[in-house]
Amino acid sequence: MKSINRRPGLTTALVIASVAIVFAMSSGVTAQPPSTPSTPGSSDLGAAPKEVFKDPQGMVTQVVPKDPVPAPAGTPSDAGAQAQAQADTVKQVFEAAPVGNLVVDQVFPVGEGSTVRMRQEIDSIPVFGASVAQSLAADGSLISVTGALTQKSQGTFPEGAATPPAEVSKTAVQAIADQTQQPIDRYAVTEVKANWYDPKLAAVEDAASVAVPAFKVAVKDPGEKGGHPGEWVVFVDAGNTGKVLDSWGETKQLNRVVCDAARTVVDLDSQQDPTECGTSNGFPATRAEGQAPASIADVDNIYDYFGATEKFYQGYTPLKNLTDLIGADTGDGNGKALRGTVRICSPDQCPYANAFWNNDHMAYGEGVTTDDITGHELTHGVTQHVNGLVYRNDSGAINESMSDVFGQFVFITNAGPYYNAGTRWQLGNGSVLGVIRDMKDPKSHKQPDSYQGQYWYTAANPNDPRQQSALVHTNSGVGNKAAQLITDGGSLNGQNVGGIGLEKAAQLYWTTQTLLTGNATYRTLGTALATACKTNVQNKVAGTTADDCAQVVNATKAVKMPSLDRTT
Repeated sequence: MKSINRRPGLTTALVIASVAIVFAMSSGVTAQPPSTPSTPGSSDLGAAPKEVFKDPQGMVTQVVPKDPVPAPAGTPSDAGAQAQAQADTVKQVFEAAPVGNLVVDQVFPVGEGSTVRMRQEIDSIPVFGASVAQSLAADGSLISVTGALTQKSQGTFPEGAATPPAEVSKTAVQAIADQTQQPIDRYAVTEVKANWYDPKLAAVEDAASVAVPAFKVAVKDPGEKGGHPGEWVVFVDAGNTGKVLDSWGETKQLNRVVCDAARTVVDLDSQQDPTECGTSNGFPATRAEGQAPASIADVDNIYDYFGATEKFYQGYTPLKNLTDLIGADTGDGNGKALRGTVRICSPDQCPYANAFWNNDHMAYGEGVTTDDITGHELTHGVTQHVNGLVYRNDSGAINESMSDVFGQFVFITNAGPYYNAGTRWQLGNGSVLGVIRDMKDPKSHKQPDSYQGQYWYTAANPNDPRQQSALVHTNSGVGNKAAQLITDGGSLNGQNVGGIGLEKAAQLYWTTQTLLTGNATYRTLGTALATACKTNVQNKVAGTTADDCAQVVNATKAVKMPSLDRTT
């Protein structure tokens, strides 16, 4: 077994910048009979009896064959090759046959089978947010496909797209400066990549699915005075580099409260990133893997809670090495590691009363170093690397909910000093923030426990990052309540749910993570949970049964999630 490598760094004053990268489903289902009589054992998904799920605009988002579809004869036995062999028929059923190619991106074990995620590329350039996840049985047969692919492309990239012109960065930075009404020199570009941009796949509600050539720009936003540091995603038109196609904020944080503490304050406007542990811009490691406790509460807590989070993922999901997936090697001699810097300060908050995932490492204020907060933030890193849920609208709320769910699973399995039956679903218990969310009773913190129910938040201006931050942290209550009901059971809105227990629930949510696409809505999540459960039954995961899947469906109904699951 590989050992965890974890390294929280001590800091008395530092600046911040946060990143995370960045999923939609249906209101109609069409049972599709075979276009030609199917032959037993046929490997043609298009000809197989199946259910086809579509979103309100008619885009295919999930396909579930009546019986698993075998891999074509002669296909190698590895999952990636089996998925690639089905790629052409998958594209046809998803009505994207003429547009680009599907390329294997990631393979995740799921019991005896696997989930293979494939990305869509046009002329070898990725389409942002375009992917499908094939659920495969042990023999490589196709159980289901969940995803979203662009339906059409317009235009071509100019020559030299691999080296974007300097104007692209200037356009992106100017757009963020204009939106925030801050000086342009406050911002810096951290990455520019050629991507096809389809607004529907970027979680723009009701948009048509058409991909156009663009440059995806990551802009560092150090934060307004007293505000959150963060990062923006900006898409600049490749054919008109002075034109912005879309942008949104990517900061992922829990919540903030103002506290008193005697810590040094540093300049948050710095273009460098001193929150990363083990870099020349940041701080040297205070405690590395295998070293004795540092006798600094926050340092030692995070060292232990990094371990607790990796132990949870190792014990309750097929992800056996969290460090390999989301860790970073800064060149300090300590290798690839889970890294975090503690006790940071901001100009208006010293200590900084929050914590956040910053693309490849953690940053904490003082007293927010708890196991559930750590599990929450590290799961943002997992989501970033697995499905890239766009951080706005429903997909952003699901992103936050997934972090809450796995954060609480870490809290429950770690059973630390603040855990008991009454705190089981309370996020932030034991921190200086206090309890900030209650997954069993979201309404107690003004979150909805039902889709579009009381406290449901609608952004008057979807382009306002502060409104989007409020939306994703509020509407996550629906997904949180569903997870609590699935795990422990209960009643809501006249629907009774029998809990399936934490072990099955953790495996269920892991499989769901591997299926979701970046622009997911709560329709997607409801259907994906049901499909993930059926996949776990098929692949003999954690003893999951058909009755467990009935309870999962009951839970999505209890929170009024608009799932399109069908039992036929």
